[in-house]
Amino acid sequence: MKRILFLSAVALLCGLSDSQAKKPEDQEFNRVVVTLTSGEKVEGYVKRGWHAESSHFKRPNYSFKLTPAPDGKDAVKYTADSVASVEYTEPRENHPDGLRWEVWNLALPSIADRYHTERRFVCVDSKCENSTIYWWKYWDQTYNGQRTIVKLVTAYGIRFNGEDIVYNFNLLLPAMFKTTHPGLGEMYKSYFKGKEGKARKKELKDDVTVMARPYDEWLKTKK
Repeated sequence: MKRILFLSAVALLCGLSDSQAKKPEDQEFNRVVVTLTSGEKVEGYVKRGWHAESSHFKRPNYSFKLTPAPDGKDAVKYTADSVASVEYTEPRENHPDGLRWEVWNLALPSIADRYHTERRFVCVDSKCENSTIYWWKYWDQTYNGQRTIVKLVTAYGIRFNGEDIVYNFNLLLPAMFKTTHPGLGEMYKSYFKGKEGKARKKELKDDVTVMARPYDEWLKTKK
């Protein structure tokens, strides 16, 4: 228990937003344009991000606070329920927060509901011909028999064009698509089997767009 509390405290200290640690004049990198679900656009500075690393206790990738000026005052809270996207106006090659975050229904299946989803912020990684690849972070907890280990994990997922659900790569299974996309789960399963499948898994480590190919192939069978 002490170990968990210690890790949580470290997470809080390390996860404090740069907007809280830097002077107002250094905040331009934190300036964003928020597009609400209503279509309205709001500009401001992220004070406390939605990112999982910003807090170990709140719901990750769901809410954030925005201030109209870089001084951190008059903050307004926004949640994924009312936001469509957030785009940083000062993009950098190695921007720590990504350049464009969108809000979609993230597939979070449970024993009670295989198709359960929740709106979450996910960062655009790559736009493919028939889909878009996203990434996000979350806190993962595992028990090794002696203690609970908590670590920050980066996940990747895919959203098919024209649909509003982002599927974690780990969920691209036959059971997930049995009724909604018949045959797609089997396509993904066979794509990574055998000698060629092994090579594709190796390629996936360097190029996440590999996960878009089985879907492209599946679409061809539907024509």
